[in-house]
Amino acid sequence: MQRGSELHAQGKIEYALLAFEEAFALQPGNVNTASACAAMLSALGRPIAAYRVMLTLEAVLMQSADGAANLAITAQASGDIDYARLAYARALELDANHLRSLNNTGLMAAAQLNWATAISCAARCVALAPYRADYRAHLCDALCGARSLPEALEAVLEARALFPDDMALHTRQIIILAFNGELKQADQAISGLDAAGIAHLRGFLSSWPPMSATLSQEQLPDALQLCAAQVFEAATVCDWRSQGKFIKLLRQRIAEDTPQGIARDWQSVGFYSDILGLTEAEVETIEVHTAKASEANRQEKLRPYVRHLRSTAGGPGNDGRIHVGLALPDLRDSQVRDALIHQLGMHDASRFACHVYASTKAPEPQWADAVRPHAASVVELAHMSDAEAAGRIRLDRLDIFIDMASAAARPRSEIAKMRVAPVQLGIPARHGFQLRGVCDYVVSDSWVHPDRMSQQHRGAIVRLPVTCWLDTLAGTCIPELQDRRDTGLPEDCFVISTFVHPLCLDAASFGAWMKILRSLPDAVMWLPPYDPGIAANLVREAQAAGINSKRLFFASPMTRAAMLGAMQGTDLFLDTLAVNACEGLADAMRIGLPALTCPGESMASRMGGSILSAAGLQECVVESREAYIAAATRLGRNSAELTALRQSMASRVAASPLFDTAARIRDWESAWTLMAERTHAGLPPSAFDVPAASAPGF
Repeated sequence: MQRGSELHAQGKIEYALLAFEEAFALQPGNVNTASACAAMLSALGRPIAAYRVMLTLEAVLMQSADGAANLAITAQASGDIDYARLAYARALELDANHLRSLNNTGLMAAAQLNWATAISCAARCVALAPYRADYRAHLCDALCGARSLPEALEAVLEARALFPDDMALHTRQIIILAFNGELKQADQAISGLDAAGIAHLRGFLSSWPPMSATLSQEQLPDALQLCAAQVFEAATVCDWRSQGKFIKLLRQRIAEDTPQGIARDWQSVGFYSDILGLTEAEVETIEVHTAKASEANRQEKLRPYVRHLRSTAGGPGNDGRIHVGLALPDLRDSQVRDALIHQLGMHDASRFACHVYASTKAPEPQWADAVRPHAASVVELAHMSDAEAAGRIRLDRLDIFIDMASAAARPRSEIAKMRVAPVQLGIPARHGFQLRGVCDYVVSDSWVHPDRMSQQHRGAIVRLPVTCWLDTLAGTCIPELQDRRDTGLPEDCFVISTFVHPLCLDAASFGAWMKILRSLPDAVMWLPPYDPGIAANLVREAQAAGINSKRLFFASPMTRAAMLGAMQGTDLFLDTLAVNACEGLADAMRIGLPALTCPGESMASRMGGSILSAAGLQECVVESREAYIAAATRLGRNSAELTALRQSMASRVAASPLFDTAARIRDWESAWTLMAERTHAGLPPSAFDVPAASAPGF
């Protein structure tokens, strides 16, 4: 053991391990030799081997708090989290104040978003060891994770009073001030950082996912940008508590910047503008500011785009077909891939060549390989810079480029800004966020874009004859009705369902649903299998609205087919208000489930009306939030009316054009053809309606 310790002190880890292993062989029951071997194995990057060594003395180690904690640490390092949790619990059973076990239990809880346990453990560590700066930092992190921002600010100020020179605490103070809306103080603290402080703050932010992808090497984000990142991260888990304060700060900043001609990159704000409830005028102002900032901050340069003209000559883009590029954020999701393959298979390959560009993070070859037989080409762009990606796309000499990736929380709008095709389109379901001047056309329909909503500044409006919603999941097998008892739902209640991505769920929609539940005391709500953090936030919002949390039911994880079978056993589907639950709403139509939607003034909020109208259910599109609440309440109370609506849906939806995907594809192809022909003739983009000849009637 002494020889091993000497070698370790000299940095000769491999030789130290050999010495400790020899000692362990001589004394296999000695805890010290086992721990020394495990420590060297861990240092050599062999955590599983270290864990196995410690397990040989499990019975002995579990008899003391230190031993159980050491065993837990090796278990945690090797990925056996369940056993690590058990071993830490044993250590705390033996010594309720065992600091290492308390601290590590809290950190594990934080990693699993169990903020109540994380805060409790961190607070106990601070109480037991008040002069440990790291424990106070962990308490601040846990309070921030729980978004208890006033408490986090109080904790960090108390910690800074004790440790004024601690850089980790100083960094947290800046971030918590920003999160809490104390922008002036946070900005002053950022501007006062020295080189070491800047490096520390940058390192901290680079490990925080909401900021890491957008962190500039040239400058640090300001306080409002940090505040925005926190608010948007919270929105992904349906925590809306900070939104009101942030919106006020945002509006104040824009009002200050506009007269001074200051342009800031508000691209992330544009993406979340619908759920924030920003007006169309405010969104337009944000787009103008972002476009200016993008142009000023662009580091990469690309030669100006030279428009090509289609011809019948051979070569890429000159084979007589219209070449269309589809940019997607990800090919990882099997449902996304299947929908894309289904869509590609229905296009007329003799007239259209579709190229797929994906920005899948850490892509696997099989994902693109599944799509490749159905497309002219499939290219992954995640490893390319924006300029490199734009240059690569230009090589395919596209006629039309459709930026489906702008629907992502971190869009790559700069690619389209550099111009990769003579005609560029935004996404059809919602405009997402587009840098100003990027899109030549916006594909829509007369429901989403009536005459009073031209919004020509986003591009010339092209209205399809039926709906711009494209059902790429057509042909889905509808399973038999699943018994409510199998899903945990009560048999004798009116069940409201809504299956929607959490980012489409906004505070106004949830508030309307809680009003409906108050009016229908025997009703319950069935929600998707959200993770525990989202569920906890929705339960808190329900309780604040006076609704017993037992009236919220969260589905268990299930296949899509099982979900459709279970949805058939519910009574009414409610659409979200700000960003419609397009796919969920189409699924409700697919299985004959009555649904309600309430259109707003944005494209994202009007897609539901387009879908229900195309399904022949115009009476299910209500004109106001109040009418939406009243209609849901009336249907919940009037079983005869609801039954009649449900019985009529089968024939009405079947005869409607909503699920005639082949015809809807032809509508899109007609739009593409007209756009390409205008461009080929040297004509500028101009609004037009696609002829209705291809659209079957009701």
